[in-house]
Amino acid sequence: RYVGGYTVSIAADDSFLKSPTIIDLETGETYQSGPYPEAVYFLTQTMCISDQGLLFIVDGNQGGTFVCDLEGNITKLEAVEGFRGKPTIQGTSADGKYWVGYAKKTTGGLYYPLLWIDGAAQELSLPEKNYREEELRAGVMARSISANGEVIYGTSWDNSDYGMLYWRKEGAGFGRPQWVGKDVRKITPTVLQYPDGTEYDYNLVNGCICTAELTKISTSGKWIATTYRTEVPSANNQYTECTYRAAFYNTETETTVIVEDYGETSGAHVTDDGIAFIGIGRLGISSGKVYDLNTHTDLGDTQDWVYDTYGIVIPGGYINHISADGRYVLGTSAQSSAGGTSFINWYIAPPRAK
Repeated sequence: RYVGGYTVSIAADDSFLKSPTIIDLETGETYQSGPYPEAVYFLTQTMCISDQGLLFIVDGNQGGTFVCDLEGNITKLEAVEGFRGKPTIQGTSADGKYWVGYAKKTTGGLYYPLLWIDGAAQELSLPEKNYREEELRAGVMARSISANGEVIYGTSWDNSDYGMLYWRKEGAGFGRPQWVGKDVRKITPTVLQYPDGTEYDYNLVNGCICTAELTKISTSGKWIATTYRTEVPSANNQYTECTYRAAFYNTETETTVIVEDYGETSGAHVTDDGIAFIGIGRLGISSGKVYDLNTHTDLGDTQDWVYDTYGIVIPGGYINHISADGRYVLGTSAQSSAGGTSFINWYIAPPRAK
């Protein structure tokens, strides 16, 4: 129902002023507080928002997360006992009951995935090993949660591997994490070389990865969008060569659909009924495809699918979120100018009654 972020203005002394801003997509009403100097609220990155208009924005100065509401109140999330620094919130269920994120342990230095239930924090369990079946070195971050609060996904953060995991709700809590795409996951021990010729053991992994994207899960958590990465040693055995394909994991059947049709791609989002949204390429994505996971058929470019479904012309790009009822669509498009390429976020909403 809501989208949120902040707007930036310039003070008389040329410093930045920032105003938390929330828009009600049903009524068009805008809620804005501030402007505030960065010395008061150093707002740097919007993470998520609930259907009650509770907005989470990262503090770029001291770390952690600011929580903003429709009344203009801003509070800083308190540190969690046993963790150093302030926690970062990455995702919320639609009703705002569940939040997920991460913080670093006071001892050991690992990032731990965290879950808040009605504002009270608790730890999610860690995998026994990291993405390459070795000891954890950096930890795990919870990235987002399904709108109904049933499934959480996250990423390991060891050696830039970005292995993707998920937790399912079991009773009052969540069970142990499992690797997304575990049915197609394959580990192959090998030996690589440093440039000086020294050899070292290394585990190649064909598996599902995700970086810091927050919109990879369907409303009920039935489907998770991901990217399936395969690895082989380079010709000189000094590094690995990789391929990347959009993939979609069904948490109910525990099976993965890997889409090979479009070359190098990544999974951007997916709906409960198996309509998948794919970004073409890996970095600086500027176009997308829509794919039916049930029939394994191409539904066209993003622009074609949006026009056929909503009767609206959009400026290209790809889709990264659709609301449960299908009425709201969020997307991203690339725009070229003399200053380079910038990425524009757009949304589709139903017309409001006059």
